[in-house]
Amino acid sequence: MKAVLAAAFSLLAASTQAQVITECDWVANPANIAEPWEISTRTFANGAIRVARLDTGGEPVCCASHLLILSPSGNGSDGPVYRQCHVASASPGQGFYAVDIPRLTASYDPARGLLLSLPVYHWHQGVENGAQPIEERMEIRINQASGAVTAE
Repeated sequence: MKAVLAAAFSLLAASTQAQVITECDWVANPANIAEPWEISTRTFANGAIRVARLDTGGEPVCCASHLLILSPSGNGSDGPVYRQCHVASASPGQGFYAVDIPRLTASYDPARGLLLSLPVYHWHQGVENGAQPIEERMEIRINQASGAVTAE
């Protein structure tokens, strides 16, 4: 039991580090959008911003969930506006145990942009024995004017 608790606390300390936002790669394949789409996706800013839960087919088992972020590249002052694609993950190449889209909340600050806040869950060694995964909130800022997508 002490080993499980030690592992959980170790993971909790590691999980409080900022998540990573990367440009889309194989993880963002449309086949990885979790079903049903009505539960796994949300739109904001009159449809200009869309997020979706991605599941890489359960691989790796510990951390197959990511967040897909589709948003405008900016306001057009630096060139044509296009839809950009990003993925939020726990760390480079590794997702979360789970991403909770139904509990996603959003707020808007005109000076900074849209802030998404949602629960994400991290695996630890006790999960396979029925322990709950470690929960934390992931916050992502999307600034439509600049096109910036950042983890906060």
